[in-house]
Amino acid sequence: MKKFILGIALLVVSFTNAQNTLIVDNNPFIDDSPSHVYTTFAAAIAGASNGDIIMIQPSSTTYGNITVNKGVTVLGMGHAPELNNGEASSAGNITVTANNVKISGLHVIGYIITGNNVNNLLIENCAIAVGIYANSIGNEDITIRGNVIKNLIYLNATLTNSTNITITNNLIQNIGNNGLQYFNDTTIFNNNVIVADQTAFQWSIFLNPNNLVCQNNIWVFTANNQAIVDQNGGTPIIHNNSLTYHYGTQTIADLNGTGNFNNQNPFFVSIPANNPLWAATNNYNLGNSSVGNDAGTDGNDVGIFNGYYDFDVRGFPTELPYLTEMSIFNNMVPAGTSLNVNLKANANKTN
Repeated sequence: MKKFILGIALLVVSFTNAQNTLIVDNNPFIDDSPSHVYTTFAAAIAGASNGDIIMIQPSSTTYGNITVNKGVTVLGMGHAPELNNGEASSAGNITVTANNVKISGLHVIGYIITGNNVNNLLIENCAIAVGIYANSIGNEDITIRGNVIKNLIYLNATLTNSTNITITNNLIQNIGNNGLQYFNDTTIFNNNVIVADQTAFQWSIFLNPNNLVCQNNIWVFTANNQAIVDQNGGTPIIHNNSLTYHYGTQTIADLNGTGNFNNQNPFFVSIPANNPLWAATNNYNLGNSSVGNDAGTDGNDVGIFNGYYDFDVRGFPTELPYLTEMSIFNNMVPAGTSLNVNLKANANKTN
């Protein structure tokens, strides 16, 4: 008997027609006899060509550490899917050594790290437990958006080794000491929600920024020993049209810059009382009473939605429709007969 696997293989749609689509599935009883189905990522990337799509099925077992050494798109089904008993497409550490790579919809238990001279990398709709190391030599044109990122984002200490790094529309939390390192005047750090929940006294958020301008961000604090968007070294950061709020008892030091909303509740639509840390049931849209509505430098909302970006709290990839309901009408069938399944899905997004 072959196990019925609900996964993204069911949802291969027309956008894949121009490329080869390879499936990675380590679930028990999977039929890996078709030439495009693999049980390990290493085997799939070995069989892939630049421009191909590798779709990683959700599983209760992690796919381990993976290396992306070709210019491919790597898709999971979302880092917190509603179906499959909540099983996600999980990897350990992800190392990217090729150009023209997209990674989306994965639950990354470890970190994502770039090799030398990596450019045109997009990391989107992932949950990343340890952080992102884009601090190798010659990294350029890297976009990090729509993710839930914990702990850190490191760029290279030499400005010319980290150019045109765009970090937007992310939820960033559990920041370690000097967690945001070496951002510079080519770094775009806009429209993020940053939860400063450090519990260690005098931990800094930024390390050695260089002429950095941050815009349209929301900074929320939860620990009473932290009440400043601070930096360790570097040139003073300019914050424009950004909002700060403390869910404890502290008053946050005013941001350096213009158009800011210091010590103003963002009034997220739905979060647990005084707890903005990520949960799949949270809604980080701004309520009607928020001063952040239409208050960004571009006339849109501050924060992760920005009036146009469809931040997905579950991390569904933009390319794929995603299942919201499945009904099996005849779950006991003889071999060789049809299984009657009714699927409902929401359309793919357009970010």
